[in-house]
Amino acid sequence: MKRIMTLLLAAGLVFGATAGSAKAVELTANGTWQFGWSWMESAGGDTSDTFKAKQRLRTQFNFIASEDLKGVLFTEIGNGNWGGSDGWATGTDGKQIKVRYAYVDWVVPGADVKVRMGLQPIAQPAYTFNRPVMGKSYDVAGITASYQFNDMVGLTLAWTRPYNDDDTPHTSIDTFMLAVPVTGEGWSVAPYGMYGAIGSDAMDSAFGNKDWGSDIKYMLAGMLPVGGFTYGDGDSGNAWWLGIGGELTMFDPFRVALDFVYGSVDLGDNGVMDLKRRGWAISAEASYTLDFVTPTLRGWYSSGDDSDPYDGSERLPSLRSISEFTNFGYDGGWYDADQIGVGSNGQWGIGLHFDNIQLIEDLKHDLRFSYIQGTNNRAMADFYQLVGSDTTGTEGVYMTNHDKAWEIDFDTKYDIYKNLAMHVELSYIKFDMDEATWGNDYKYVKDDDAYKAGIYLTYKF
Repeated sequence: MKRIMTLLLAAGLVFGATAGSAKAVELTANGTWQFGWSWMESAGGDTSDTFKAKQRLRTQFNFIASEDLKGVLFTEIGNGNWGGSDGWATGTDGKQIKVRYAYVDWVVPGADVKVRMGLQPIAQPAYTFNRPVMGKSYDVAGITASYQFNDMVGLTLAWTRPYNDDDTPHTSIDTFMLAVPVTGEGWSVAPYGMYGAIGSDAMDSAFGNKDWGSDIKYMLAGMLPVGGFTYGDGDSGNAWWLGIGGELTMFDPFRVALDFVYGSVDLGDNGVMDLKRRGWAISAEASYTLDFVTPTLRGWYSSGDDSDPYDGSERLPSLRSISEFTNFGYDGGWYDADQIGVGSNGQWGIGLHFDNIQLIEDLKHDLRFSYIQGTNNRAMADFYQLVGSDTTGTEGVYMTNHDKAWEIDFDTKYDIYKNLAMHVELSYIKFDMDEATWGNDYKYVKDDDAYKAGIYLTYKF
């Protein structure tokens, strides 16, 4: 209710100011409103209803003072499960209004430096489907500044604060990123580096809050080894990442893209195990665009844990790993099912994907065949079963090098109007979790099969 009143008060102040000085600020709006009806059978033994009717309304308000100054307020309503007790049942009031972004864009006078400050989306440079450190939907408060030296070379600096407990000292987590995008004729490349300063009580405070509705759970899971909280918290820490990505388009319609990143985080030793995590990930894709289809070969490999659970983790640390490799196993679809994982660290995979199949006007299809396997040592299975927690599980299915999965996706998009589209998503996953490694009771994969069938309407304006 406080959020709703705050939004209404802000809107009243804005419209009141606009009425008094109509030429001072131009107000525009854009958004994506989605409605979906889906049937899903989860591999995790989910006991919820197979059928769900949901909606999500994302609306962005742009308060434009000039081409050099504007404010942005991005609101989100949902995901709302029709008939749900959290404000979507008959006779109840919705409680799902959220502020996703709230920032100001401005240009430093005479310097051509673009500045964005506030709650905003930030991601590391990426040219493929994989963002294993900061996903493209990573919402965080901070300041970014960018400058274009010339047509080829640019510079981006960013400071973010993913977490801070106002009531407890030494709980801040701060990151500092530097990226240098370089673009030529038919090619581009973007090296970057990022440093993270972690307060001595930050991770323990974040875990204690258990704000599972935010990115905190992904940050915790992505920064610690398996069992990191089971044996207590650590010391103040340091994290760093170095990466580079690029693409080659000079041989259009042929395109090749590659991303690589290495990262490390060290929170000391708690007396039982090293609270360290370091690893790497590489992803690539090659596509050839035809008039009626774009065949694409996609794949990635990321490092996995070794056989010693007490020497830390050999997986890439992440703040908010996101992969759009597929729309059911990962985060590429609207349903957000993520049957294998939101991110893809500790796994490798390859897929032959046929995108934008178009034989009829206004009707497109995507057909994807994918194979996924773990890279973690099978000796970690017993330890994972012993100390695995809800936080650990937020990274998704923990797969060893003896575990694998196959996924088939067939998606259809039909443009009803220019701004209204219907999507049909059909997906099937076959898991093969090694019984000799896990036994017959792995928490996150109870069934070998998972499927999804969904119909969605999307209104964009």
